Amino acid sequence: MWFIPTKKEVKKEFEKIKDSFKERDERIEKLKEKIEAHSLKIATLEGSYLVLSQSQKSQSQGSLRQSQSKIETKLIQRIRNNKKALVMAEIVKLRDSHTAQEIFEKIVKERGLCSKASFYRYLSSLKSQNLIETETKVRLKSK
Repeated sequence: MWFIPTKKEVKKEFEKIKDSFKERDERIEKLKEKIEAHSLKIATLEGSYLVLSQSQKSQSQGSLRQSQSKIETKLIQRIRNNKKALVMAEIVKLRDSHTAQEIFEKIVKERGLCSKASFYRYLSSLKSQNLIETETKVRLKSK
């Protein structure tokens, strides 16, 4: 029922454990060497970057502003090109918690993401794709 290991078996297990520790230690040493090599490379790169940035800093004050404006215009163009998808995604995101009128108020009036006509075109497009369902409420006139 109970298994009692012999001295030989215990020695074999200890040898296996020692070997595994030796392998682990060797791997750790290799990793330490790699880390040191990489840290030297990083220090070299940081130093060269610092020298380059300082030399170009004085030259590129005007070009930095130009590159920032170029990046801004590219972002604005990208947003304009994907505007329909962004607005439609926003409509789908808000559809569960808000009515169509509330979504209209948030997207068109508050955020100014699109015009009224565009909003309703996007809404009808989503309805035709069966991505949203809107409830129509009938008002009864009281006599």
